[in-house]
Amino acid sequence: MKAFTNLLKPIVNNQYYYRRLNYEQQKIYECISVGIKALAKEIKLPKRPINEISIIFESVLLDNPLFFYVATFNLATDLYKGKCIIRPYYKYSKQFIRDTTLSIKEYLRVYDKYKSVSDIEKELIVHDLCVNTFKYDYLFEDYSFSILGPIINRKATCEGIAKFVKRSLDYLAVDNIIVLGKAIDPSDGSKPERHAWNMVFIEGESYHLDVTFDMTIMVRANRYDYFNLSDNDIKKEHTIINSIPACPKQGNDYYTLNSMVVKNPQDLGTYIANQLKKGIKNIVVKLQDVKDTDSIVDKVIDIAQSQFEVINKKSSNISCSYNPSQLVFEIYFR
Repeated sequence: MKAFTNLLKPIVNNQYYYRRLNYEQQKIYECISVGIKALAKEIKLPKRPINEISIIFESVLLDNPLFFYVATFNLATDLYKGKCIIRPYYKYSKQFIRDTTLSIKEYLRVYDKYKSVSDIEKELIVHDLCVNTFKYDYLFEDYSFSILGPIINRKATCEGIAKFVKRSLDYLAVDNIIVLGKAIDPSDGSKPERHAWNMVFIEGESYHLDVTFDMTIMVRANRYDYFNLSDNDIKKEHTIINSIPACPKQGNDYYTLNSMVVKNPQDLGTYIANQLKKGIKNIVVKLQDVKDTDSIVDKVIDIAQSQFEVINKKSSNISCSYNPSQLVFEIYFR
């Protein structure tokens, strides 16, 4: 057995959970990382309580989506040398792990032509690739909880999507982390369920990015309801359960940056009219400061219908998808 201490390398950027650990825990993290990368059957560590080892092990997996092949570990104690011995559980064969790791790295080269654009443009590119390429896996297949889901099956759970987004942004040198918590589906108001999403660091500010929610609420147009939200905005249906940086800044969400936010019915009518004049019949818009939400969908449809009739001199069948927590509407004129 090897302790791997002679193989350790400095931990690089985008490993937030490593940085949160104390010095001794970081050394354990490094040993685990090197051992997993080497597909070691056993990894020797300083003797520590099982809960502490578990936290460090989870930190390794959160920071390193390429460790898709590790699920958990067994712990033993070397009574004579006062050491812990962990035995990682590898889910696949060595050949599959090596071949698939190379395939993932090759897949990420799709981003090579974007390495010189701004960080927020890189974030947008990763977001759009996900919502236009992948589907949510409601069958919860094993692959779907890792980066393998998006790349191999083109579908994944929130965990698989968050890991894919992290590895993609890592590749593009955009600082980011995976966030763990619970969330309520905005479409049905169901009880909170376990959820994972991302936090990005853009120009010195931190923001929430939930690509999974944008994937699952879009109807026809790409949705950006959860692109660069503040803590106040994300907490309307998300609950954070791990320790992460604060995201206090508002106003850098996608809709605000792209002038897709209106404050009152008059502004909504003007916005819809301008979009219709451009020939756009699938309109996404975010409302602000709405107090009476009970009949808000009917009001939006009435405003949209009246604007269509003024411009086109005829009526139209209108469908409307509504995110009640973020007050985003997707209006489609048939």
